[in-house]
Amino acid sequence: MLALLRRKARSPIIQAAVVIIILVFIFWLPQMGGDGGPGTVATVNDEAVSSREFQRRYEETLAQYRDQLGGVIPSELLEALGLRQQVLNQMIQEKLLLQSARTTGLPVTGGEVQEVIHSMGEFTEQGYFSLERYRQTLAAARLSTQEFEAGIRNELLRRKIVEHLIGFAQVSEAEVRERFHRDHDEVRIAYLALAAADFRAGLTPSDEEIAAHYHDHGDRYRTEPRVRLEYVLFSAESELAEITDEEIAVYYQQNSERYNIPEQRRASHILIRSSAEDPAEVRAERRSQAEQVLRLAREGRDFRELALLYSEDASAEDGGDLGFFGRGEMLEPIEETAFALEVGQLGEVVETRFGFHVIRLEEVAPARSISLAEARQEIIRELQKNRGRQQAFSRAGEVYESILTQGSLARGAEATGATLRSTDFFARVEPPAELRNHPEAVAAAFDLNQGELSSIVNTRAGYAIIFVQEREEPQIPPMNEVRRQVESDLRDLQAEAAARRAAEEMLAALREGADLNQLAATAGRPVRQSPWFSRVTAATLDLPAPVSRAGLGLSAENPVPDTVPAADGNFYVLKWREGRPGSEELFARWAGPIRDELLRAKEEAVIETWINYLARQGQIVYTRGAFPE
Repeated sequence: MLALLRRKARSPIIQAAVVIIILVFIFWLPQMGGDGGPGTVATVNDEAVSSREFQRRYEETLAQYRDQLGGVIPSELLEALGLRQQVLNQMIQEKLLLQSARTTGLPVTGGEVQEVIHSMGEFTEQGYFSLERYRQTLAAARLSTQEFEAGIRNELLRRKIVEHLIGFAQVSEAEVRERFHRDHDEVRIAYLALAAADFRAGLTPSDEEIAAHYHDHGDRYRTEPRVRLEYVLFSAESELAEITDEEIAVYYQQNSERYNIPEQRRASHILIRSSAEDPAEVRAERRSQAEQVLRLAREGRDFRELALLYSEDASAEDGGDLGFFGRGEMLEPIEETAFALEVGQLGEVVETRFGFHVIRLEEVAPARSISLAEARQEIIRELQKNRGRQQAFSRAGEVYESILTQGSLARGAEATGATLRSTDFFARVEPPAELRNHPEAVAAAFDLNQGELSSIVNTRAGYAIIFVQEREEPQIPPMNEVRRQVESDLRDLQAEAAARRAAEEMLAALREGADLNQLAATAGRPVRQSPWFSRVTAATLDLPAPVSRAGLGLSAENPVPDTVPAADGNFYVLKWREGRPGSEELFARWAGPIRDELLRAKEEAVIETWINYLARQGQIVYTRGAFPE
């Protein structure tokens, strides 16, 4: 909600009010009925939050989650999110903010309301505001001019209180530099790794320890479901037929677009991120940064180096390489630029929804056609595959009909001469060899109950019909059946504990002034040196995240960490070697984005603090049992 309010404060709400006004007022106010609706879910300082408006807002939020999750929202997720309470809290916060705007005495003049109305395209004719069209539009929406203009006045008032509040947020140069150095100062560390696997030899857990581990972790040894099947396979490959030259030629003609490869281009880019929600001054600054990078590239600076230094895209590590793409495969502004350039040429700065791009064309792959002779073997394979699948499906249908007639898979297969196969018990992850090319059949088998027959199952290698003879459900086996695995797991845990103890002893020795190289030599472990890295470059290292995080917390004054970082069964002993501050060139690049990020965080904090204060001072009453089911 706070991010939404901030965007409203700086969005083109006044210049392009159509979307907000139409959605908020033509649909919202009529549903409220002007009297708070048939009931309330809460009151905020004696002002009602109507049940009808709450339900509308809840359904809108629910629809947003459905869109994000592909149309399905698990009930467990809704419960975990507490979505109803989230929506109600947001509505209460909005009312508190609007109430405070009224009591603060911020003015909204009739002229400001009129300016908004006159700027709306829905009320204009031939470029001019039409009073008659205005009245007709509102009447069609069953909305009075008084209600409509009151809604606009409230939205303007909300905007003004947000602008008033965020005016208290300030970011100093010192804060920008502090954040820059936190993110971009670099360190180098020396470290060694103690692998738990190296401590495993010689560990012999006692019978009592093994039994206790089994007792405490029995669920870890629960078996997977297992099934025993009868089945018939219909392999498409076994039904191959001769393919004539005429069939090959017809297929080639009918699929000619597959054999005409259009021109493709490979480009690199440098992205300076921005979005439509950013204020105009921020977008202008981002464009200016991109144009500065373009000037550097045109002056001869290495494009790959510039990408590593400036680009805010994941492709920066590859010098901004976008790979080959054809028409219709890339964002339109990038595509149009790339297809207008010569190899090695730089384009003008272009904008997409991701921000501003500097683009260089790297390579051109000309359009070409694959001849019939070149495509012949591929076409034969495709036609044989299609023909084989048709014949296999026809055969599967014949056998399935016989199974239904005869009353069993075995008799139906025998009556049609199909080969009946059977299996011993197996788990989903370990199917018999003859079923490994038919994973869809394996999946279908574990969806069936004991004694159940499948339909015709379409698999990557043909078709299958399956009958589940027996099914074993998961169970915890007796300890004597899994003792070897229990003992092995316990040895792994003991080895990890031993490796951790050894690493902690080394760390304690380092704190006492011991030399890391001597400790490593005694332990027979090599000492490695990291490259320079910072918080923003740590992810590019071949170094586990816990180790890089620990290293970034070290300094000349605090050269060893407080604890031993661990990852993937390895325990790391590390020591700070040297550090250096981020360069002024980097600061010039990042100062603007850092300032914007800090300012947005402070603006949100100011609004949140104010709303929390209003909530503590106000009277919020929830209606018992008012949430719609």
